Amino acid sequence: SSVQCRWDQRPWFRLLLNLVVDLNSPSAGSGPNKLAILKVFGSALHVAQPLVIPEFSFAWLELVSHRMFLSNMLVTHGQQGWEIAHQLLVDLFLFLEPHLRRNELTASVKEFYKGTLRVLLVLLHDFPEFLVSYHLSFCNVIPDNCVQLRNLILSAFPRGMILPDPFTPNLKIDLLPEIAQSPPVYSNITG
Repeated sequence: SSVQCRWDQRPWFRLLLNLVVDLNSPSAGSGPNKLAILKVFGSALHVAQPLVIPEFSFAWLELVSHRMFLSNMLVTHGQQGWEIAHQLLVDLFLFLEPHLRRNELTASVKEFYKGTLRVLLVLLHDFPEFLVSYHLSFCNVIPDNCVQLRNLILSAFPRGMILPDPFTPNLKIDLLPEIAQSPPVYSNITG
């Protein structure tokens, strides 16, 4: 009889987490190379996404959402790290998509979904402009029955914008000056 070997994600998680922490430690030489290092690490996480290595999904989610990685990708000058952060979130949603289409979720998928919601809540609070800019592509890969995920993304608005009070009597959306401002769309919607 053949012995089935179970893959343990913990050593790989510790190794990659230590790499993220060490690469983001303040040192004199890492300034100009920091973005390049983050991009390489993001590309490696894209290659090891949960669709490719499902056994690594929980560790992958924690690595992607780690404060030393995701927040550093999103605070880069000129939004240079946004594209890789966007790709990693799309990878996350694509992994969840077939599971969320089912009526019954397993306990592990429920926990993974909770982790995804927490990541989105952090992004909504700290980086709403990122969610606004990529809302189209995010909503395209989230199943229609995932109203909570979609609403989290679609409720994002830029920090400088002041939303009107929806309970104002005789509120006319068409007359608000903000209605003429189109949100930035960084998603590739042409193909």
